[in-house]
Amino acid sequence: MKFTDYTKGYVLKLEPGEEFHETLLAFSTKKRIPSAFFQGIGGLTDVELGYFDLEKNDYDHHHFNGIYELISASGNISDVNGKHFAHTHVVLSDDKCQTFSGHFFKGTVTVTAEVFLFPVDIAMIRKHNEKLNFWELDLPHHFVQ
Repeated sequence: MKFTDYTKGYVLKLEPGEEFHETLLAFSTKKRIPSAFFQGIGGLTDVELGYFDLEKNDYDHHHFNGIYELISASGNISDVNGKHFAHTHVVLSDDKCQTFSGHFFKGTVTVTAEVFLFPVDIAMIRKHNEKLNFWELDLPHHFVQ
């Protein structure tokens, strides 16, 4: 991976063969970025997406072994039990320009992945929601209309 920094964050260029989340989390850990938001485009293969099934309180996992355009990756980096965690959703396109999307678990970069990483000055912590079996953001304020 190559990167540059600027006043509001980092631009990352992931290389072919790098796993998207592993690389992003390794970078944020090494740079001591506790929390961030990110956006990305590029190409992926060996992709695993999911859909959260409310009846099972778990993700249905779907594997895609083709080569796909990464139309958009949007997510955040937060803390789960002291470790960096990436929560990401993606939109992908196949060789017929048909798009599909979902919760992103993993994917390997094909040609490149270009990611804008925007650190934030708060620590975003996740706690486990037992009822939903889901790691959700634990925020301090409750808004009432």
